[in-house]
Amino acid sequence: MSKKAISLTLEESNLLWLKARARADGKGSLSDAVDRLIAEARAGRLGAAAPARSVVGTIDLGEDPLLESADDHVRSLFTGSLARGLWVSEPRSGYGAPRKKRTRT
Repeated sequence: MSKKAISLTLEESNLLWLKARARADGKGSLSDAVDRLIAEARAGRLGAAAPARSVVGTIDLGEDPLLESADDHVRSLFTGSLARGLWVSEPRSGYGAPRKKRTRT
């Protein structure tokens, strides 16, 4: 099927998405990416947007759901961190007189 040149105006975020899709497909052509996107939409392969999913039951709360002992726990972590000591390493700097620049005569 022959192709015809058209002008297309897109929002910047959609253009960036389309460029990324074109690169991911391996062809890198925006025209091919738009053509494939329209062909998929016409064939019904794009489908509808995925329905919202619930996160109910995906999080297990510990035995302190109100975080009443959280302060004590954070303090113990902080105290343990201070007890370990600290290793500091600084880059060596050059000691000595600065070099004199040669003057050309």
